[in-house]
Amino acid sequence: MDLNGYLAVLAAEAATLAAAAEEAGLDAEVPTTPGWTVADLVLHVGEVHRWATAAVAGKATTLSEVPSDSRGPLPQRADTIAWFRSGAERLCETLAAGDPSVEYATFLNDPITPRLLFWARRQTMETSVHRVDAESATGRCTGLAPDIAVDGIDEFLTGFLPRSRTPLHAAEPRTLHVAPEYSDRRWTVSISTELPVTTRSSADSDARADCLVSGAASDIYLALWNRNSLDSLCVTGDPAVIGMLRDNVNIRWG
Repeated sequence: MDLNGYLAVLAAEAATLAAAAEEAGLDAEVPTTPGWTVADLVLHVGEVHRWATAAVAGKATTLSEVPSDSRGPLPQRADTIAWFRSGAERLCETLAAGDPSVEYATFLNDPITPRLLFWARRQTMETSVHRVDAESATGRCTGLAPDIAVDGIDEFLTGFLPRSRTPLHAAEPRTLHVAPEYSDRRWTVSISTELPVTTRSSADSDARADCLVSGAASDIYLALWNRNSLDSLCVTGDPAVIGMLRDNVNIRWG
């Protein structure tokens, strides 16, 4: 997507997240992120938004250039959701005013260009998956639009998965093929004693893998992020391969 496309989704997802948080209440537990309350979730996403805002506003070309106090003070409890909304609005404004020529810092493998789009994409996906978390506290879950989910699958498999910190390894080489419905995009993940390698392909390519996962793009995306089970997906071959990925790829915010 282009910048305006990401910003439209980011703003909509942030608004839905805030509304779900208000509906559930700050003390409600978040089923998709055990141990967190809605307050914990909203504070987390609000801090991430402020950190990203500082990175783009400061034209940081390395993450060390982002001020350590960029997230600012936490709000009073009663102001938590309003604080989140203002941070999301500021993030969208900052991204809209960003400079596409700047080589902004990135932190994923194979980041998209221009680097401003990297930040827009990452914050869109961050907010989308946590919107699902907020909704889970109300007892429902609205999926992602297919194009957003496919883009998110790509970011997860090509961006997060091959990072040096990923503890996804196998003594015997294994392969996973991911094939969302109604999309020409495909990915094959090779797992070995080395870092995982993700290869992009198209629907007409010859897919041979130890495990094939197919289904709705949103269901695949949320399963990769451990936000739902594999029950809604078609898993053929050895299910231990996708299980290995889900058990070993857990993203943490420092």
